[in-house]
Amino acid sequence: MVDPFRRRTIRFDSGLEESVLVVLVTLPQTLEIREQQKAEYIQHGEKRRHYFDFVQRTASGRIAYAVKYKEDVDDDLRETLRLVSEQQGDRFADEFRILTEKDLTLTQIENAREILAYASDFDFEGQALVTAALRGLPPRVLLSDIIRATGLGDRGRRAAVTLVQKGLLKVPANVRLADNALLVNLAAREVFR
Repeated sequence: MVDPFRRRTIRFDSGLEESVLVVLVTLPQTLEIREQQKAEYIQHGEKRRHYFDFVQRTASGRIAYAVKYKEDVDDDLRETLRLVSEQQGDRFADEFRILTEKDLTLTQIENAREILAYASDFDFEGQALVTAALRGLPPRVLLSDIIRATGLGDRGRRAAVTLVQKGLLKVPANVRLADNALLVNLAAREVFR
């Protein structure tokens, strides 16, 4: 997958990893994603290694993810993460998590896929025009009102959806990115008063 925000290719090994990756890439707090990161640890006197599917770097630290289907999460995996955490600690990551298909909703995945697809337009001019329009709109605004305020039609929609990853618009939990979606406009003047 091409990460259009950081302009690099990130590899994944399963459909579940792809879904997790799409969501992580499109989160505003994500600064960087690294895949297949090796962590070494000792278990029963023997040197071992575990490859974390993804390590996400945010402003507050790094999170190492083991992405597994729920049925594949067992005590051995939990023990591995515990040992890596104890032995490597914050040299490797600040948090160690297991992510399963139960941790993401279809709405999150669909929204993230749309954000990723629209960001691949690299329409920085459209994003700048939408950002300017957002400053004059209320703190809660329909996506259709953003589109109308910019006068850019579908281009405005695509640019506005891309701005979710930039942190200028926030999609409330379980809300699908449709024209009737009520979004939080973090660029609104009223938010900063």
